[in-house]
Amino acid sequence: MMSQKGSAGYVGKRVLRVDAPAKVTGNAVYGIDIELPGMLHGATLRSPYPHADIVEIDTSAALKAPGVRAVVTGKDFPCYFGDMVRDQPFLAVDRVRFVGDPVAAVAAETEAQALEALEKIRVKYRELPAVFDPREAMAEGAPLIHPDFEKYTRNIPASMVPHTNICVSRKFSLGDVEKGFAEADEIFEDSFSAQALSHVTMEPHTAIAQFTPLDGHYTVWSPSDRPQRLHKELADALGLAHTRIRFIVPYVGGSYGGKNTLRAEAIAVALARFTHGRPVKVVFSRAEALTATQTRLAAFMKLTTGVRKDGTFTARRAEIVWDNGAYISNAPGVANRGVLTILGPYRIPNLDLVSRLVYTNKETTGSYRGFGTTQVTWACEVQMDIIAAKLGIDPLTIRLKNAYVEGDAYINGQIMRDVRVKETIEKAGREIKLEKDSTSPSPTRRRGKGIATMLKSTATPTDSFCAIKVDMDGGVTVFSSSSEIGAGEQTMMAQIAADAVGVPLSAVSVPNPDTAITPYDHGVSSSRTTYHMGNCVQQAGRDVRKRLLGIAAEVLATDPERLSLFEGNIIETGVGQRMTLKELLSKKFNNKSGAIFGEGHFTPAGNPVLEAREGLKGISSIFWMFATHAAEVEVDTETGVVKVLNVAAAHDIGRAINPVGCEQQIEGSVILGISNTLFEEFKMENGRILNDSLSDYKLATMEDLPKIVSIFVEAEPDREALAVVKGIGEPAAAATAPAIANAIYNAVGVRIKDLPITPDKVLAALREKDNQKGR
Repeated sequence: MMSQKGSAGYVGKRVLRVDAPAKVTGNAVYGIDIELPGMLHGATLRSPYPHADIVEIDTSAALKAPGVRAVVTGKDFPCYFGDMVRDQPFLAVDRVRFVGDPVAAVAAETEAQALEALEKIRVKYRELPAVFDPREAMAEGAPLIHPDFEKYTRNIPASMVPHTNICVSRKFSLGDVEKGFAEADEIFEDSFSAQALSHVTMEPHTAIAQFTPLDGHYTVWSPSDRPQRLHKELADALGLAHTRIRFIVPYVGGSYGGKNTLRAEAIAVALARFTHGRPVKVVFSRAEALTATQTRLAAFMKLTTGVRKDGTFTARRAEIVWDNGAYISNAPGVANRGVLTILGPYRIPNLDLVSRLVYTNKETTGSYRGFGTTQVTWACEVQMDIIAAKLGIDPLTIRLKNAYVEGDAYINGQIMRDVRVKETIEKAGREIKLEKDSTSPSPTRRRGKGIATMLKSTATPTDSFCAIKVDMDGGVTVFSSSSEIGAGEQTMMAQIAADAVGVPLSAVSVPNPDTAITPYDHGVSSSRTTYHMGNCVQQAGRDVRKRLLGIAAEVLATDPERLSLFEGNIIETGVGQRMTLKELLSKKFNNKSGAIFGEGHFTPAGNPVLEAREGLKGISSIFWMFATHAAEVEVDTETGVVKVLNVAAAHDIGRAINPVGCEQQIEGSVILGISNTLFEEFKMENGRILNDSLSDYKLATMEDLPKIVSIFVEAEPDREALAVVKGIGEPAAAATAPAIANAIYNAVGVRIKDLPITPDKVLAALREKDNQKGR
């Protein structure tokens, strides 16, 4: 049965991922697998100092080493890149700003020869004072990390505080905060911190670059989640026409936001310029991936919140200091989006929000799953429980009392639609049985439950373009620059295309992006792809379907309104099947060859949220994501070890395109959230990361994982799926940490405000609690 005219209803079905066969059989070619004729191998010499002038570099011995074909320094390739602020050299020019800053690179016949040649490069440094804490970096007299900041090319209205390390300062206010505090019965003031984190993708950063001297073209093979934007960033950095740059995306072995800027690409491109046309492959070691790519921003947050006795919010003041690291990637966007969601999914009438992004002599930071939401949700939701406990209101009730509802105005005046945050709170709380106390197995193994909810916006407005080709054999190809980074993008596009065109799912293929062929897309980020590219693919599918039915009407000499295309067959009303799509196109092209194309373009309305400061009612997010996680934990009071037993994760997803994919997204993100909360942190000493291997940088393992229940909160079934669909990749990671922290308080009565929650912090808090009892 057709679910609608010409559609088999693949959207909404649980389907096997279209990329599964290639991946499970080992046929998928990732960046790290690519081998090209004549390919050289690159390696990078990195700074051992966090801040130093480069006095001299002697590469003469390295150039003579066996197998070496090129040695490059910043003097040879003095170019800078940066999507928002062009402050980062491909290779350090005159100065290094963190331990791991690339200083020189070698291309050789083998990787071993390249690494041996690095040992022969001699560099003289003059050490400079360094600063590692962003709060210290803001102090008067702190060493300036970029004294020439004003000279950099900027693509954002970055409001740097002159002659300081504050590279971006954002403020937002609403109502009258002092009046709001005056109206409060209780004022709560708490400080929180969230640590830097590594993306730890299965595939390390990898790139291959080839420069053809004859025509001055670069071709870059890069497992990136936003190839079109890297294409532009590289062209701008090199001052080249966009037509002289090509990015080809192989299979991507994970991203989580960590592969959206030039890392291995920068080294490969710089080397390729000097290898006379031979391609250069650069694969970062695990140590380089941990110490010299980019991390999640560490954040230091102070929240002051006014509340009435009945739990109604009256005001919030929030100050956030973000640790940017040595160079700006897309951290300004993180700092901006983060501070504007530190109110959580709650109505707070008076706000005074300040966000400062500060340079330090540490690894560069940038987007990480959640794009600032995870850090601020941590602070917001732990304080919410502190407030609830002090007022004697249960955690569920205070959240339901203040949560946004359909038609509420966001802080910039935007009327919010498709708001189902209360349903997520109720369903997560019900699933974990939050109203019932946990039964602890022993006096030293205490169990407790906690809950946390969140709000996230998506980047708005952003563009997606795509094209769909129908070949003479009825095969459908979707050309899109949305990379498959593991979240099921290709499967989603195939499902939508199959329905929109009217062909079997098996007839649809979605090749990986190639900027010479696939149209522009903003990138797989901000949990935007299913909504934006999904609508774009649907539009292109309907376009090509209309063209096909027009051709069929000509061939069959009938009215196109009488025709439909279902599972690759032309159906005529009252007649039945007339011919297959293959037969139709064979006739159209006289049994030779040809194809029919359709186009799609989707750019929803929107404008930057900060315009609301001028009284404008902006559309800062085309949809809003809400989720609530409830956790049950067991705390060993003798060791401080926390074991997560159960997690109920309720998500307002609008509509599931592939339900099994949504479940996988939620489960994966809960696992990531547990790992972020209890295990992951960088150990630092004078700017050097000490735990630069996966044996020392701890991650959650299978033994640490709880039972996870994924709960979908969906829109009314009569609404068109793509009109209400929401992202799910990022919100699933934000609420886990505060839910665990609140469950720990419920279990043993201690509040941990600094991530990660390690056993030593739990034990210290328990000792402090005992000491206070003894006084």
